Amino acid sequence: MNADSQSAPAPAKDAETSKSTRNRRIGYALIILAATIVGAIQILMALPLRSANDRSRWATVWSLVERGTYQIDEIDSQRFQIEGRKGKHGWGTIDKVKHEKHFYSTKPPLFPTLVAGLYWTVKKTLDWDIYRDGWIDARVTRLILLLVNLVPTIVCLILLAAILERHARSNLTRYFVLSTAAFATLLVPFLGILNNHTVGAYSAMFALYAMIRVIVDGKRKPVYFALCGFWAAFTCCNELPAALFGLATFGLMLRTCRRQTLVWFVPAALVPLVGFFYTNYLATGGWKPFYLYYGTEKYNFVQNGRESYWMNPKGIDKGGDAPWSYFLHCTVGHHGILSLTPVYLLTLLAWFRLGRYRDFKLRPIMMLGLALSVCVLGFYLTRTGNYNYGGVSVALRWMLWLTPFWLIAMIPLTDDLAKSDWFPGLAVIILLVSLFSAWYPHANPWQHPWLFQVMEWADLIHYD
Repeated sequence: MNADSQSAPAPAKDAETSKSTRNRRIGYALIILAATIVGAIQILMALPLRSANDRSRWATVWSLVERGTYQIDEIDSQRFQIEGRKGKHGWGTIDKVKHEKHFYSTKPPLFPTLVAGLYWTVKKTLDWDIYRDGWIDARVTRLILLLVNLVPTIVCLILLAAILERHARSNLTRYFVLSTAAFATLLVPFLGILNNHTVGAYSAMFALYAMIRVIVDGKRKPVYFALCGFWAAFTCCNELPAALFGLATFGLMLRTCRRQTLVWFVPAALVPLVGFFYTNYLATGGWKPFYLYYGTEKYNFVQNGRESYWMNPKGIDKGGDAPWSYFLHCTVGHHGILSLTPVYLLTLLAWFRLGRYRDFKLRPIMMLGLALSVCVLGFYLTRTGNYNYGGVSVALRWMLWLTPFWLIAMIPLTDDLAKSDWFPGLAVIILLVSLFSAWYPHANPWQHPWLFQVMEWADLIHYD
């Protein structure tokens, strides 16, 4: 009888654990569902071709499908109208180079080539043209953005929820980090436009998840090695500074299991890398991407008596800040990672406390994220001739692909602070400020951050 009475609580405890897990999964599902609905509304209401940046990519997409060329001369000179909106707008973009008497987008051609494949499919199946008789069909741009921006973002949130379920200790941490990822990062304003930053971020997340399964969870399935190799390389293809991430990932996987890495990781990584260099060769006739010609005659040209924008850049594009000032505004100033999204203060503090988290299984990922963040910021600090904060946009665009690292790094500190009575209130405050920064742009990331506008209004900064 005593033995029976001692073993009786076990099933009850298992049932309680199972119920708690089910409740958490419902919470994850509700957050992800809300993010899906909000993201879909944002994209379905987005106006197409919002700026020179995304027009540069759309021009390549149109030229590939309609004319079979990477040259954008024809479409660059066109004007268009949007149904329900007055006035005409131009396809023209400043993000172009002049190469052998023709215009080309400055953007790496692999991603626009893949999007052109989607557009070709939409055109052939639904008979929708992105541009016809001077009108833009927003159905085309919105459908493609749902596929290339929203769907991968949903998958990322699901993967993050799985990581949080395994490696976070408190429900506050789980819901806080997932809510931050869903609503409060500066990737949110980029969902409604064609860009490489959302692509870089979700590619990094896919690679990270596969790497965590191998290095942290001890899984040795070939699929994880292949996925890690493919997505790490694809991140490099869409974000220039991510080359260091690709090399570091390869090194960590090789150290973990040499055979599986060489057999599965390397061939999978070669797929996007070969695609990158092949499409670049088709577009440029060489291996060097057009954006690496910045400052040369390809950017600085005269067409019909008019100088290119980059011969005499305006406003923030002129640069001129001192290195210390640039660092200040990149971290806590008008484009500051910490000032615009203070949730990342948890990330920074967690990095300072790395020595205390020797038992945290994701510590190698935290260390990798710290190293990459320092190296990427340091790299751009050395580019003194191009101190423009990524141009007119709501964020330091070239740091956004690191978002998955920053989210994962805040897990152990948030777990520790969740025990404090005062932390939930602080968590709400920093989350609300970050939410405001993410949603203030109204789905148009091609404007200055709200803090930049406040400082300009207060006559604290002068770029014009």
